[in-house]
Amino acid sequence: MTAQYQIIVQNLSSQPADFYAFQDQAKFQNAGSPASIKSSCLAGSSLAPHATSGSQLKFSFDKQDYAGAIGIGANEVVTRFNARISLDTTESVGIQTSAAQPISLTPLAAGQKADNYSTMSLNPLGLSTPIEKQGLPGGYFGVEIPVYTPSPTPELFCGCATINQNGTIVLSSFVSPHPNSQLYCAPVSKYFVKVGDFEVGAVVPYDTSHAATCDFTLGYQVIKVVYNPDGTFTTTGS
Repeated sequence: MTAQYQIIVQNLSSQPADFYAFQDQAKFQNAGSPASIKSSCLAGSSLAPHATSGSQLKFSFDKQDYAGAIGIGANEVVTRFNARISLDTTESVGIQTSAAQPISLTPLAAGQKADNYSTMSLNPLGLSTPIEKQGLPGGYFGVEIPVYTPSPTPELFCGCATINQNGTIVLSSFVSPHPNSQLYCAPVSKYFVKVGDFEVGAVVPYDTSHAATCDFTLGYQVIKVVYNPDGTFTTTGS
């Protein structure tokens, strides 16, 4: 089993509450303006008050980094796709494919090797087994984007991914990449928990205010998040 980070959520308020989690937005190079980066819900559920139910939530995320891509079928309206990354909710997409590959980040120290680069293919969509590529910035992985003709509505998305227990691929941070380019992505092992009701895979506003910060870059394996009666969060790591 892949090693995982775990977030344990307890609701100390007197009412049931909905909680969702999303990842710190990745950094991208050769991806256009930062405003084009989107984030999606990675986990979410309703939670009863702990005092009367004894219940808690556990959100688990792989430590392994994944490169991911999702393609929308030609001539379809981009609204909702297989990983349930939703750009709208008014219509549904009928054809979509997704791909993900475990990938390594470029080491920060010179002279170290890593399989940090994958090549995207189209028709059908796929990502190659990563290989080592020199010259990438430290902390990034790379994806070679093929030549394609973007439509007025984006039909191709790429970034860092997670894989749910049912095998569904969800893009955590993603962009619509430029054709015939090299996309570099630097994911961060930091997550946020907020009050709100979102489906897994739904695009969420990247707003970290009034959120619990779960920063696994500090060396924690498990972080406990407590939702207090006054609407604030308290976090402790171990």
